[in-house]
Order: sequence, then structure tokens, then C-alpha cells
Amino acid sequence: MKLLTRLLAVGALLTAVQTFAAGTFEGKVSLAITANKGRPMNLDYSLKGQKVRMDMQAEGNQVASIMDMAKLEMLMLMPDQQMYMVMPIKQPVEQAMAKQGESTADIEVTGKTDTILGYKCSQILVKDKGTVTEMWVAEGLGMFMGLGGGGPMGGGMMGGRKSANAAKWEEALKGKGGFPLRVITRDAKGKDTFKMEATKIEPGALPDSHFSPPAGYQKFEMPNLGGMLKGLGGN
Repeated sequence: MKLLTRLLAVGALLTAVQTFAAGTFEGKVSLAITANKGRPMNLDYSLKGQKVRMDMQAEGNQVASIMDMAKLEMLMLMPDQQMYMVMPIKQPVEQAMAKQGESTADIEVTGKTDTILGYKCSQILVKDKGTVTEMWVAEGLGMFMGLGGGGPMGGGMMGGRKSANAAKWEEALKGKGGFPLRVITRDAKGKDTFKMEATKIEPGALPDSHFSPPAGYQKFEMPNLGGMLKGLGGN
């Protein structure tokens, strides 16, 4: 559960380094993800204006996050507890923006195209230290948020392990727009180590309620540790 929460938190923050000028798409993109022979994960991106919601399902756990770029805040939904938490993202956003362009990977736009779920995609190869990530990127589907690895909050994607290659291909999309509908990473021996592929694209109007805490959810407030420690000290 902690992994999924961190994954969504990091991923949502990465949206901030994109430009919403290209994010006119409204609807949902569903993705199937597998990595390092792990169990498949399903991730839904819902986009509307300057709001983005991600819903992750893996190993029986469900986690959701909602990001509001206008307010520069993110809501983490906790279905098991029927609660939600609000986190400001201004500082992480600024840190992520400051790191744009730091990728050392070799990025090649091959000129090849393919059609995935009715959308024309361009092939981009990201090469780094023997690994090669093949991306098929579509325009007109809003902003892609990343999956951790090299995100502004640090840490890795799977089980807390750093995923440098994932960070490289995610870095390649920062600030450039485009939504990857297929991503395949192969190691130096040509073995697949990561795969992400869109399974469904559903354009259409989404209700505002989809980007707000569900009815009945209580706001979770982080305890004031400073005040608690002061009280324990008798001051």
C-alpha cells in the first residue's frame, strides 16, 4: 500500500513540469503495467481542464490521487479509511521544473509511426547505459505524469528500488507534451524489463465530482508534531 501511495504521489507531481496548453483532452486513458516480472497493475488517468485524477489497482489495493494545477495542491484519497488528505505541491513543482533538461540519456526520434487504439503515435528511443526504452507517443491526449524513478520526490518505482531507466524515459517527455500509449524497456541483453500499454481510451465529458473527495469522506489532518513535542516538554 505504501508503494502505491508513493507511486501516485510522485507521478501526480510530475504533471506540473508539463504544459497544460496541450492538455485539451478530456476523458480517461487506461494503462496496463508490468515490471520485473511483477504482477500487472492497472492505472487510469482521468483528465479535465487543469485537474488530473489517477486510480491505481494492484494486488487488491486501490489508491487514488487528484491534482489541481490551478490550486497547486494534491488530494490523496484513502478508500479503506474513507478519508482524504490535502498536500500543497508548489515546492515540489518548482524543484521538478528546475531539473528539466538534466537527462543524460541519448534520445532518438526515429520518424516511425504506428496507430494504437486509433491514435497516431511516433516512436522515440531512449538509450542509457545499455538499456533501450521504446516509446510510442501520441499527441492530443493530455499530459503524462510519470511513474516515479526520477521524480521530484525521489525514490524508485518497484519496491522502493531505484529505476534509473524508467527515470530516463520519463525525463524525455518532461515539458514536451505527448502521451505514451506503449512503452517497452529492454536491458543490455535485449530482455524486457518493463512494459506499459494503453488498453482503452475513453474521450468524453467527466463530472466535476470525479475530481473531488467522495461524499462521506473525512479530511485527514496531519498532527502538529511541534506542538505535541512542546507539550511533552512541559513548555
